[in-house]
Amino acid sequence: MLAPTHMAGGQFAYLLMAWWTGHEPHLGEAVLAGGAALLPDVDHRSGLVGRWVPWLSGPLEHWAGHRTVTHSLVLTLVVCALAVWLLPSGLGLAVAAGFASHALLDMMTPSGVAWFWPARARCVLPGHPRWRMEPMGRGELAFLVVVAVLTWPTLLAAERGVGLLGTVRDTIGSVTEARRHYDAHRSESAWWLDVQGEDNRAFRPVEGRYRIIGPYRAAGLILETPEGPRSVCRADACDWYARRAVLDRGRAERTTVRELTAERTSVAALRAALEPLTAAGRVYLLGELEGEGLRSRPPVAESGTGGLNLRYAPLSTFEGMDGRVDWADLLVQVRHPPGAEVPWPSSVVSRESAVIDPRLRRYLP
Repeated sequence: MLAPTHMAGGQFAYLLMAWWTGHEPHLGEAVLAGGAALLPDVDHRSGLVGRWVPWLSGPLEHWAGHRTVTHSLVLTLVVCALAVWLLPSGLGLAVAAGFASHALLDMMTPSGVAWFWPARARCVLPGHPRWRMEPMGRGELAFLVVVAVLTWPTLLAAERGVGLLGTVRDTIGSVTEARRHYDAHRSESAWWLDVQGEDNRAFRPVEGRYRIIGPYRAAGLILETPEGPRSVCRADACDWYARRAVLDRGRAERTTVRELTAERTSVAALRAALEPLTAAGRVYLLGELEGEGLRSRPPVAESGTGGLNLRYAPLSTFEGMDGRVDWADLLVQVRHPPGAEVPWPSSVVSRESAVIDPRLRRYLP
């Protein structure tokens, strides 16, 4: 086959593997896959690669022949293993997919390849000679067109970053399966949910794309909506009932954790201490607050026996609260782009510091 056909086939194989594994494809990796798809023809001194290294291609073709050792299963396995082992995941995947695709495409020619070299038997695909492609013939041109056409939907499927099984899951649209995949990959990026369903409280239809804040109970998710956080699952215990839910990968994201404990303070003082962290990314709180004037705001802030239990509560949860905080034990999540610097929370002002005039402090014991 011609070099353009091998390059297109190598890139198509890379996109198929990226789709299968859930790896997000990149242009540079696709170009590398196309280049790797040409490497097996180093055993052909008249070929594109062979002309670049005649000192290698000439002796190799004389010793073993064309489409033998460099097209063999043994060398393909060795190259793929080394690529995956030595190179970063995306680059290794590109080299392995591109190199392996070459022999498979050459099997579709009349002469086939010595895939089980050093055995001289030639492997062909398909078995009937009528359906194999002559190099530079109409069959190869038609095959190239088919590969080019199939590349675009494969690229779109691979860019979702959910893998082949994820595509099947999205076709079904199960929120339970979406939660399972989110739990396994939540640290990799921001995640969104395309949801269609019903509002369990207002009895109205719900449809849209919403950022996922975190998990909710056993099989639900907490979503960021214009009306505030909402829980979604396939039960009436959540704010929304999801008939269909499709997970969508967003931009790469990292999570930095800070701890914050305070006593005898206020909600306003806690917000002021956490405000500097919002410059790095989105801030969510997990933990417990004890005090008075703390209002429950499900699903991220719910009243417990000892106070207010927070679960992935954004800072906006405290809007309109001016209550007293006797004790705060918080785990602060900051979700930010890779490489962003995350500051520490500032000091929390206690209630005594807020209400006692400094001029009176010297008279206090």
